[in-house]
Amino acid sequence: MSASHAVVSALFPRQAISATLAANQPATARAVPDIILSSTPADSGIEVAPLDAVPSPAEPVMAARAPAALPEAAPADPEDEIVISTKSVTDIALPQAPEASGGTAPDMAMAEIAMPGRALAAPPMRPAMDEAAQPEAYAALAAADAEARHGATLGFTTPEVALDSMTTAYAAPDMPATRPQPRPEIAAPVLAEAEASFAETIPGIRPQPRPEATRVAALLAQPSAPAATVAEPVPARSGGLFSGGGSRNCGTTLARAMPRRSGGAAGGAAFFAALGNLSGTDRDARVIQELARGNMPNFLRRLEPVTFRGQDARGADAEIVICVTPDYLALGSDSDFVRVPLGLPAAARIAGQFDMTLPTPRMVDAIYAQADVHLSPAPMQAGPQMSSTAYFLRHNATIQGQLGGRGGLVAGQKKDVVMASRMASAPGRVAIYGWHRSGGSPIQPVSTVHGANYADYSHGIRLVSKTAYLNGRPVSLDELLGSSRYASLLNSEGPLPGPVIRTASR
Repeated sequence: MSASHAVVSALFPRQAISATLAANQPATARAVPDIILSSTPADSGIEVAPLDAVPSPAEPVMAARAPAALPEAAPADPEDEIVISTKSVTDIALPQAPEASGGTAPDMAMAEIAMPGRALAAPPMRPAMDEAAQPEAYAALAAADAEARHGATLGFTTPEVALDSMTTAYAAPDMPATRPQPRPEIAAPVLAEAEASFAETIPGIRPQPRPEATRVAALLAQPSAPAATVAEPVPARSGGLFSGGGSRNCGTTLARAMPRRSGGAAGGAAFFAALGNLSGTDRDARVIQELARGNMPNFLRRLEPVTFRGQDARGADAEIVICVTPDYLALGSDSDFVRVPLGLPAAARIAGQFDMTLPTPRMVDAIYAQADVHLSPAPMQAGPQMSSTAYFLRHNATIQGQLGGRGGLVAGQKKDVVMASRMASAPGRVAIYGWHRSGGSPIQPVSTVHGANYADYSHGIRLVSKTAYLNGRPVSLDELLGSSRYASLLNSEGPLPGPVIRTASR
């Protein structure tokens, strides 16, 4: 080797460092000074253990002093250097100090090597005992020592850092939130309203339900509220909103479930003549069987609108249009027909087959108020014969004489079989109402004195479509009648019980 190397490991301070490190140097190398590892200054005079005595991990690092100086060696080549190297730091060559005048190799003073949790001493070179004789050499060694310490970073210390100072306040008050804020509560109803408005503006975006299946519950909520303002029936053909346009909503469109009459069907007079002495439920069964085949006048299929205007239970203006048959249910042709009274079960069965139902008392009042033709009641002698087929035929002839060929919506000629709230507490009974006088007051108040199968000549069956129009939109009439918001417009007693609604149409 061309130079002598003394290696001090900063990472393994407890490794034994042989004092005979210089023994391996070539003969031409100059003497290596003492190497001291110590935790105290060199001149403290503390006796330490030899290098071979390695301390345990729990013990502090003890100082070790090498044996006496080696014999003087021949001067080294000018390029020879003593190199002190540390981990991760580039080796730095220390310049060789000039020899002392006495020709002896200088000793090395102690140099602190500061590492986290442990201190090591590296011995820089120092002049011989005769310091006054060699001031230039001492100054050169001191400058070289300082340069070596600075360049090799042998004297650094780890600063004490408080844990609190290592915590960064990321959530400072002026720092914006790093996550999206929750949607305001007002956003949900606003978006829902916008979506509903968009769907109504462009109805083709979503499939629309059939008018018969439209439900009021899906359109508007039905909270409990005070009774609605009494609706005022619109006078007939008054030029109101539905005086003309309403007939287009009704007409024959909602009478599609009524079959067309066949050309070979019997006329009214012939049919009843063939019945003989049949009465009650037997006669009702034969009549509704014939009606179900379409044996009825064609004019009954042209439904007429009846309008209700008023305030609903929320105080909002509302308009409801119902579609009704222009006259009472009859059997036969346009020129030969007989109006047929029926018991409640038979009336409800044929109404359900035609997708219709029975009116309420308030509907009967509105029909009379908006009728094109008002007929006066024509009572007949009371008695058991009131339910006979003969009485049916005679009373029908009287009405035809009063009518005189007039058409349109006709009212006043019979009492109506109706839906009434009291039917819920009177099962097995039929409710009768109407037969208005010319002044508009009915002869018959709501009555449930008769059994469900009872029928006489004065009774009539007015059918009402199950599709109504609420503010111009088709809705279910059954839903309106059960609605706490709208039922009072159609029924003076408010919402109808569900069993009553179902009883009127089976």
